[in-house]
Amino acid sequence: MFSLIRNIVLVVFFLLLNSCDDPAPTEIINNEEEIEIDIINPEPNSYVITGYDSTGITSETPQGESVITLSGIKNTINDFTTYRGYGEAIFFDTTKAVYNQSNRLIGFKTFDFDKVRFSNKRSKKVPYILKYRDNYIIKDILLGTKHSLSYKSSVSLHNSDFIYNKKINIEVINNQGITSLMTLRIPDEITGKVKIEGSIKEKNLKIILNWNKSRLNTNLSAEKNTDEIIVGGVKRLGEELVPLFRLKKLNTNKFTIPNSLVEDILNSDEYRFIVFSFLRKIRKSNSTSRLGDVYFASQSIHNIYIRF
Repeated sequence: MFSLIRNIVLVVFFLLLNSCDDPAPTEIINNEEEIEIDIINPEPNSYVITGYDSTGITSETPQGESVITLSGIKNTINDFTTYRGYGEAIFFDTTKAVYNQSNRLIGFKTFDFDKVRFSNKRSKKVPYILKYRDNYIIKDILLGTKHSLSYKSSVSLHNSDFIYNKKINIEVINNQGITSLMTLRIPDEITGKVKIEGSIKEKNLKIILNWNKSRLNTNLSAEKNTDEIIVGGVKRLGEELVPLFRLKKLNTNKFTIPNSLVEDILNSDEYRFIVFSFLRKIRKSNSTSRLGDVYFASQSIHNIYIRF
């Protein structure tokens, strides 16, 4: 179960940072609010394997920008919730592009910085490995290093050392000892609820989603604060998490997923869990003389696993 949780955390994390093929958007009205639904159709011939949008994800990160992220993550399975936090920093060298055998750009090598600290918590250097597809064969390539920080896991938010609704100082120290300082705000905590009414057999199934609204006002800066929900399935064979659809433009905090949207998914008996990922994100970009263009993202994530 731990590896399943870890995989889904990474899926959602990469979903926020990478890109998938263009989804098919559908707009519907619910509770007098307009919500956009993206049906995610993972492209089997895509060149870069990112996992779920990476989490199946959106093209929010301009290719070549360095990326610094912080995530507070809750996982709820059988009404039992665990808390953890995760930080990551990757610095791309855009002068060192990497191509596959078909001469398609798949990424960039990374700079090897000395240290990265998140509010005095030092991250660890780990290999940055990119998965990609070359002539229908999935391959791995080592592109350098990234900086990774895992916060303490806990069954109580009060015992976790990840703090929501706070500005985090980020220090990037190069190999000459020169420090670059930045800040990144963590959004307030998102908490989702999933209520099931009706049944698949009677064809009147309703999945009712509720979540708390953000208390932060990010209109005062270049930061952009948004909520969205990603619905995915954990396959019965293995632990692969497959993205199914995404709810965007959430001007409300309640949405009912109609039976028509999930009927084929649930009748297929392909998934042992349906995962509802409630995401609250703050994003901004900055350009520095030493680091170049940097994309910042922080998020609160609540994954709820439902077995149908």
